[in-house]
Amino acid sequence: MKRLFEFAVSKKEKVSRTVKDVNKEGLEVDVVKQVEEDTPYTFFIRKPNRKMLDEGELQYGVALAEAIRAGMITRPLLSKRYTQDGGILADFQSKALEDLTGDLRTNYEKQEKIESISLNKRSEEEVKNLETLKKEVKPLSEILRRYNMAEESLFDDTAESRARNKAILWWITTLGYAEKKEGGKTSEVPFFEGESYEEKLDRYDEIMDSEDLFLGQVTTEFSYNVSLWYYARPNSKEQFEDMLKRIKEEDDEEEESEASPKEDVKPSPTESPKPEVVTPPSKKQS
Repeated sequence: MKRLFEFAVSKKEKVSRTVKDVNKEGLEVDVVKQVEEDTPYTFFIRKPNRKMLDEGELQYGVALAEAIRAGMITRPLLSKRYTQDGGILADFQSKALEDLTGDLRTNYEKQEKIESISLNKRSEEEVKNLETLKKEVKPLSEILRRYNMAEESLFDDTAESRARNKAILWWITTLGYAEKKEGGKTSEVPFFEGESYEEKLDRYDEIMDSEDLFLGQVTTEFSYNVSLWYYARPNSKEQFEDMLKRIKEEDDEEEESEASPKEDVKPSPTESPKPEVVTPPSKKQS
C-alpha cells in the first residue's frame, strides 16, 4: 500500500548474540549470551484512498450531528456573534487571507504535477521549478498555519471542534500501520488491531491507559503526525517531509530567537500564538 510518512521507534529487547569468552582452560571460545539491545521497529501512515476519504468525511458529519443534538453551539452561530461585535478580521484582512489561500492551492497543484513525474524523468527546469515552489510556499503556509490555529482557539468549544477531534481520532486508528517481520518476510498490519472502529478505539484506549512506554510513544507519534496531515493534507511523502522540515526549521528559529537578548517591545496586535497540533481525546474522555 502507498505510504505518506514513515518513522521508527526503538524498543529494548533481549536478543541472543555470539560473543568471545575464555573457558576454564584459558582457551578463547564462542558462547551465546542474552544481551539487551535497542531494536528498531518501523511504522507508517497509510495514504488514504478515495473510499477512506469519503468515510472520514462521514465520520466528521456524524460526530457533528451528535454534538449539535447535544446542544453544543455551532461555529457559524458563534461566528455570527463575533460578526455582530465587529468580526474576527477586517475586510482587507479577509481579502488577504483569500488571496493567500489561493496562492497556496496553486503552488501545491504545481508541486504535485512535477512530483507525479519520476525523479529520473524530470527535466532540469522542472527540478529547479520544484525547488522554487517549495521555497515560495514556506512563508505562505506558515502564515496560514498560524492564522488557522489562532482562529481555531476561538472556536474550541463548538460542535465543529468536537467533531474535528473525533474525526482525527478515527484517522489515527485507520491510517496507523506497522511493519511486521516474521519468518524472513515483512508484512503491513494495522497498529490498532480490530475489525471495527469500536474495536480499534478500544485498543487505542487500552494503550493510552497502559504503562507501556514503547506503545505509548508510537501512539503519540501517530497522533501528532496524523493531526498534521489532517490540517495540511500533504498528498505525497515529499510534501509530508517538506512540511515536517519547515516545522522543525520554524521551531529552531523560534528557539534561537528566544535565546537571544530581546528589547522590551510590546507584541503586535496581529501576531498569532505559535500553533499546536490538537491531540484528539480518547473515547473515555469524550
